[in-house]
Amino acid sequence: MDLDEIREDKPIYASRGAADVHIGTVDKLEGGKYIKLTKTSAADGQHHWFPIDWVRAVDERAVYLNKTVDEVSEQLINEQPV
Repeated sequence: MDLDEIREDKPIYASRGAADVHIGTVDKLEGGKYIKLTKTSAADGQHHWFPIDWVRAVDERAVYLNKTVDEVSEQLINEQPV
């Protein structure tokens, strides 16, 4: 996977059954280890992070996760990772 393809404002999708569902938008890649979501894409209006190893694919349009929508909502990091 080419981390350079993970760019600001790219939509992020997680799986729900056979479909991919939009779960947020990339704010930025932090330290090559985490993706920070935009505040405006979160229901609570706060930034959230997830590890780069959740990414299963990136293309010119979006970032696709290897997690379900439910797993993402349960496992998102709510404070900036160290």
